[in-house]
Amino acid sequence: MRLLLHTVLYSALLCLASSLQCFQYNGLPDLAKEEQVVKNCESTHQYCSSSLFTYGDLVSGNVLVKGCSTGQSCNKTQSGPIKFIQTSETVLCCDTELCNEHLVPDLGEDARIHCLACQGPPSYCGGSSHPNLRCGPSQKSCIEVSITSALSQDIHHTMIKSCSNTSSCPGLSAFSNGKNPVSYSCIHHCCNGSLCNKGNFAAEDPGAENGLECYSRSSPKEVSTMRCRGQMTQCVDLMGESSHSAPVMSGCATESFCQGLYPTFPIPGWTRTVCCTKSLCNQGNSTATNDIKH
Repeated sequence: MRLLLHTVLYSALLCLASSLQCFQYNGLPDLAKEEQVVKNCESTHQYCSSSLFTYGDLVSGNVLVKGCSTGQSCNKTQSGPIKFIQTSETVLCCDTELCNEHLVPDLGEDARIHCLACQGPPSYCGGSSHPNLRCGPSQKSCIEVSITSALSQDIHHTMIKSCSNTSSCPGLSAFSNGKNPVSYSCIHHCCNGSLCNKGNFAAEDPGAENGLECYSRSSPKEVSTMRCRGQMTQCVDLMGESSHSAPVMSGCATESFCQGLYPTFPIPGWTRTVCCTKSLCNQGNSTATNDIKH
């Protein structure tokens, strides 16, 4: 009896010791590296697997599933409709400990990321509890945009989350007409990977004075001077249609603002942006280096 008990116990321990471990995951391919977990497989599952489900037609996307497998469907691709949606499944397998950590079927040319989508006040658009959208082929990153507008006595904050097709992130696009340290601020934060744009609103920081001085206007007839701050290293004039009339507004701006890298916002009469880089060079004179039409 004692011998039989030892034999059963030894067999159980041997089975437990030989149990294969695999990574388990179910979700978007880009998130697998951060969210996959280790799982002990059953004795009948001697393979680790990685399956890519691709679906199309009215909705489209990719789902990656990792786990343990018996090996019956390994290294195969199957296609067919499921409830009127065309699907394709590719399964890859391996047979060593945790071998499916980086095992992912080829995503092909149609691999696209997903980004959170939102536009509204910071209290609504912060965090990650938002719908997501599938980005276009040229949209390789997600973006968060934090906008502060203080062109009048009221200060407004807006946040945007979406896909981005910019090759480089614009960073801070800001302008001041002298009435506030920052009259308009647009902070861009870009990230790579699906659903990575889950941050909160970023408040603007005008920074310390940087040595540049510019003419400032909050209206065509109110002219004074101001000292620029932080990344606002250019003097700017917001011009109307006529190059002979006084600027609609003037002040300090960042390079990204001068390049027009921000969501548009309305100022009556403003059609062109003229920037220059030397102190008191603005007011729409002939030394302007950038001329951006809106």
